[in-house]
Amino acid sequence: MLPVLFKIPLPWGNEGTAFPIRMFGVLVILGFLAGTWLVSRRLSKRGILDKESTFDFCFYLLLMGIVGSRLMYVIQEFGQFRGRFLKVFAIWEGGLVWYGGFALAALFAFHWLFKRKLPVLEITDACALGLALALAIGRWGCFCAGDDYGLRILAEDGSPIVLPEHAPWYAVQFPQAVADGGWPHYEYSECPPDYRAPFWLHPVQLYMSLANFVVLGGLLVIERLKAARGRPGMLTAGYLLLYPVARFVVEFWRGDLDCGVDVLGTGLSFSQAFGIPVFLVGVALLRRTLSRAPRPVS
Repeated sequence: MLPVLFKIPLPWGNEGTAFPIRMFGVLVILGFLAGTWLVSRRLSKRGILDKESTFDFCFYLLLMGIVGSRLMYVIQEFGQFRGRFLKVFAIWEGGLVWYGGFALAALFAFHWLFKRKLPVLEITDACALGLALALAIGRWGCFCAGDDYGLRILAEDGSPIVLPEHAPWYAVQFPQAVADGGWPHYEYSECPPDYRAPFWLHPVQLYMSLANFVVLGGLLVIERLKAARGRPGMLTAGYLLLYPVARFVVEFWRGDLDCGVDVLGTGLSFSQAFGIPVFLVGVALLRRTLSRAPRPVS
């Protein structure tokens, strides 16, 4: 848990003014590069897109993902931006909703690929693998930043566990900020004070990382199935089926305010509710893909 890796001193401002290099950004970039490498490797090997074009495409998807994630957060929390328009652009203060980014990036991807008359499903199959890998790495950035934190772990009597000897092996604890006499680097944490030490939490960020590695493994298994050979779209459908299920389950251990949203009185968080239509799209795509005769595979 290291929200700030190091700080770069700035020659202007007050004494001690510095620009923080945040671990969230570092790990998101590493995840993006790893996912792009995987997508590029597959597409260039099949002669669909060269490495430079693949990087450009993935970079645009990243930008659309950030914009869509921020827009969805602003829509959800519109009240806090009323009369404070410039705060919309302050993404370094937190406030991204992943499914919003996924939706906008998907729309952009289909537009970009159709415009260039490229094989959409073959490219989205590669992107499904790259996205799962990128998210698996990027979620460690959330862990370092204290974002998307988990629920407090409770004792049998329902009280929060605060003693280390009573905490289960998987529990995590986020230090207090510098203002409270804690670690200086932790002043940038997104985890609120009432969820930091001495409370022990579920490491939901790591649950999400593990879930994405499981999704990646599931996609690689699907790719080896006989039914998937010569059928573009199988991995895309697999991702649309596996990720919403994994996210739906993990959401039950989320403790942050975004998870506390009750969508239309269903008792579901926004991510759980949004995952249902995504799953149904995956079912429809899977049925359509399986109904087509497989193409010859070299």
